[in-house]
Amino acid sequence: MFSASRQLESRRYREAGLRVLPFLFTRIEMSEIDLKCTPKVSIGPLARLGTGVSEWGSRALLIADKSLEVRAADIQDQLDSEGISTILFAREGISSDTETLDEALSLARGSHADMIGVLGGEKVLSLGRLVASTSRSILSAADLMSGRTPDKPGLPILEIPSSGRFTLLFRNEALLNDSQSQRAVLVPLEVPPAETVLIDTSITGKLPVRASALSMASLLFSAVEAFLSPRSDFFSDIQARSAIRTAAGLLREVKEQAVDPDYRIREAETAVLAAFSTGLTGLGPGMILSWAVSAASETSKAGVAAVLLAWVLESPLYAGSPKLKELAGLIADSAEDASDSPAGEVRSLFGRLDLPGRLRELGVELSNVLQASAWAVDILGAERPDLNEGVFREILDLSS
Repeated sequence: MFSASRQLESRRYREAGLRVLPFLFTRIEMSEIDLKCTPKVSIGPLARLGTGVSEWGSRALLIADKSLEVRAADIQDQLDSEGISTILFAREGISSDTETLDEALSLARGSHADMIGVLGGEKVLSLGRLVASTSRSILSAADLMSGRTPDKPGLPILEIPSSGRFTLLFRNEALLNDSQSQRAVLVPLEVPPAETVLIDTSITGKLPVRASALSMASLLFSAVEAFLSPRSDFFSDIQARSAIRTAAGLLREVKEQAVDPDYRIREAETAVLAAFSTGLTGLGPGMILSWAVSAASETSKAGVAAVLLAWVLESPLYAGSPKLKELAGLIADSAEDASDSPAGEVRSLFGRLDLPGRLRELGVELSNVLQASAWAVDILGAERPDLNEGVFREILDLSS
């Protein structure tokens, strides 16, 4: 696992919306881990769930995908043993959309919840963050879509990623999409009064091999963009390099090793490292496009990311980056045998796993997702004034 060996701070990190001070890590052998940061991150069993959470209050709203109801019941039992009563809000295919958010907000307010618990993938985790940040105010989902922000402090939140990954783990942000138009926005949030993230490898270990591969491909994508980001620096590059190298290695092992508990531990470590690097640099334009396409097509973001990564690397987004050759070496089996093309290395790696290479393989029609280009530009805003819809449309056209 990891041990934080040095703590670093700069004004830029605080201004970047970062939820945590960056860390350098050394590898040590442990069965469990706690990272002392904000949010508190624990890698370990659900039995550790109540640590510190009981101080938040006695009533919790637990949000979960219906497919995870058995695990949600385990969480309820664990919270109950800590004196916390829970109400379960579970839906099939639950997502961070305006209709679901308004429903969950109504339940949180009506039940006078002291805290929010959330179990699921990245969209469900975004939903939980939005409920936690907004439930004490009178704002609706439409208000958040229009850019309004809550005028009261949010609730403490417990986040349990079912896939082990959460790209926005160390960012003050959450994804929200309009239930009618499917338009996606990235909502800026205040830091919650308390936050704990629990990564239980027994939950992620239930994922099928293909789902694990897609999840790791998405982690690779976020780490690659952190490495290539104009905002990257020495410290973010240390973490990004490690995350890229490890994610690529895990993808080469996934078919044979996915059931191995040690594999799942290394997977969780990589998820934290990738999230750290993204926390420092912010979401990259390619990942934002993946979110937007996923919202427009109601398709898995991990699948979209797996398709788009190689095309993004070949696009004007990163043309001329001095790091491309080094990146190819990080992704390849060995730096000595690497080509000069990171996109080629990605296609070779993903091809061995039969991961999708075109959007149509996911059932995504180009005509249905072109509006995602405009949404991506809106989300990026002043961060990348050099980008326009044409760049994103070209990526979508080539990857279709």
